[in-house]
Amino acid sequence: MYKHYVVHPQSATDPALASCAAGRQGKFKEMDKLIWEKGYDAGRNLKADNMEKLAKEAGLDMAKYKADIGGACKETLKKDRAALAKVGVGGTPAFFINGRYLSGAQPIDRFKTVIDEELKKANEAIAKGTTVDKYYTEFVEKKGKKKL
Repeated sequence: MYKHYVVHPQSATDPALASCAAGRQGKFKEMDKLIWEKGYDAGRNLKADNMEKLAKEAGLDMAKYKADIGGACKETLKKDRAALAKVGVGGTPAFFINGRYLSGAQPIDRFKTVIDEELKKANEAIAKGTTVDKYYTEFVEKKGKKKL
């Protein structure tokens, strides 16, 4: 799952809105790749007009794109920021692995350790008869940290 947390609103709001709108059309990954390659890496052109150009290149329905960036996606960005702030996120990157928070850039070994620990816990619960959905609901959502 991906949540938007805009740290630099003057430069990151337009790309966040664009990726949100693309996601609403099932093309988040395509748009995200274009934003990085033809927005950020290509002179950091992250303005709305370039995002629109990239949205066309990604094959988005442009009427829906424009409606979403002006409406639903603005609301999504607000809700995502509030939800992430509620659990202690104050910057990016931020990662949650089965409810365990990792802040900032981390070495790959740190991710592997946390993932292995969480897989072990999940596999033990599943071996005892807990379904995957129930494991997530019971052990991650209900018993996980609500605040840092």
